[in-house]
Amino acid sequence: MEGLPWLRIKAPGFPGIKAWYNSEPLTVEDLRGKAVLVDFWTYTCINCIRSMPHLQRWHEKYSKKGLVIIGVHSPEFKFEGDVRNIERAVKDIGIKYPVAADSGRETWNAFSNMYWPAEFLIDKEGYVQYVHFGEGGYAETERKIQGLLGISGETEKEEIPGYLFDQSPETYAGFGANLGLGSGLACDKSGCDRYVDGGEHDRNVIYPDGEWVQMEDYLELKGARGRISYKFNARQANVVIEPLEKGCDALVLLDGKEAGKLKLDNPGMYTVYQEKDYSEKDLSLEFSGKVRVYAFTFG
Repeated sequence: MEGLPWLRIKAPGFPGIKAWYNSEPLTVEDLRGKAVLVDFWTYTCINCIRSMPHLQRWHEKYSKKGLVIIGVHSPEFKFEGDVRNIERAVKDIGIKYPVAADSGRETWNAFSNMYWPAEFLIDKEGYVQYVHFGEGGYAETERKIQGLLGISGETEKEEIPGYLFDQSPETYAGFGANLGLGSGLACDKSGCDRYVDGGEHDRNVIYPDGEWVQMEDYLELKGARGRISYKFNARQANVVIEPLEKGCDALVLLDGKEAGKLKLDNPGMYTVYQEKDYSEKDLSLEFSGKVRVYAFTFG
């Protein structure tokens, strides 16, 4: 989506920022005379992470020529709003440009944004000149940056990855966006609080096993041990997990065979499978401690 220059939409600024990283607090007034690229992201978003190398290269190429990139971190899940988690993510990813912690999504709302990632390019007078939602469009975005800086040059050669039409979709675990779990609930006199996975899995369905409770945004494991399974078709599979106690880990099984172990130190996105070619795999994670599982994402 490209901004319409004749509308002359004024950039709204950065309200509600809880912390700044790699920079002192910035305002729209501070940035007059600069071209500004505002990138809305959140650290468990695989699409955002895949966009980061392009942003890093633009920062290196154009920061001395008048471009300021501001990564506005607007959380999807509650734990992503914790400024300590954001600071850790900025360091782990190696982001060098300014990052603003928009933990209450006030800047997100001011920009009327709806997507991760989203790029808003602002001219030297403070007007939004170009908007792009989602991954891709890197060559076009770079040309717009060059135009606002009054320079020309080669843009990135964009290699658009081919996606299989039936790649597994992003699947949320909480009842707020989940279309239905594959496991049944076992009941006794004390209530219905244990999920039972029958062992046969349809693709793109979450199958919990153990003492799980489904909340709006996540499935929470209440017992000391539990399992969650998901049959997918993809080249990469990730799971967004929040450990609730120290020393928690997860055994990764693919098609019933042990494929690794996750040490769940911090809440975040954990990659559990990655190959060059598409493949259907039956994934299971066996947890040794209490956790919350938020989403499965794929690439």
